Amino acid sequence: MIEIRALTARKDKILLNSIDLNVENGEIYLLLYNRLPYATLLCEMFAGYQTIEEGEILLNPQSSNGSDNSELTIIHPVENADDFEPDLLLKDILELNYKRGGINKMRVLEFLLIFNLFADDLNKKVRYCSITDFKAFYLSLLLAQDQTNIIINDFVRGEDKAFELKFNGLLQELKKEGKAILYLTGDVFYAYRIADRVSFLKNGYLVPSEPIISKDFEELNAMDVYKKYLS
Repeated sequence: MIEIRALTARKDKILLNSIDLNVENGEIYLLLYNRLPYATLLCEMFAGYQTIEEGEILLNPQSSNGSDNSELTIIHPVENADDFEPDLLLKDILELNYKRGGINKMRVLEFLLIFNLFADDLNKKVRYCSITDFKAFYLSLLLAQDQTNIIINDFVRGEDKAFELKFNGLLQELKKEGKAILYLTGDVFYAYRIADRVSFLKNGYLVPSEPIISKDFEELNAMDVYKKYLS
């Protein structure tokens, strides 16, 4: 479970104002934003890169280590593979992460299969991977940490429909496993396809006061939603 209580934080001119939300285990919660810097700041709060002025973030608050970041995976969008050595083989990156601890190799391969990638594909160097294949590899590595709580920042942006459908299917499987998934995006239409509940981060404020459940959200016109909450 992911819980944010009266969170206030500031970075330059970007201010998050007393954010309250909770993501239940076995739920996909969509947080739609009208400006990317607000979502970025929220992710930085979770990662511990920015100071919280007021409030708190709790992970699995019913457990004895409720704020332990080891129970959280944060997945950022991947535009390219520049953060990785281009001549490294994918299997070497997998082995390195395995030795560091915290990932299950077989779980990585299971996730890769969803994107039609196989063990032999790990013999490729980073430089020879398409960005779509590399994103699938990166995603599989992170999800193989098998954390209870997952935050995803607009990961499918720019990808084709086939990739999105596979990704959505994977999220549904993780939901069935009881993961608490918070997905941040600026795409109103994506919320119709995947969300259990929806809220909006508009200029640093969370609106409406209560999240909208998927059944009610599906009845709303996308243009009206955009004008009311995101414009």
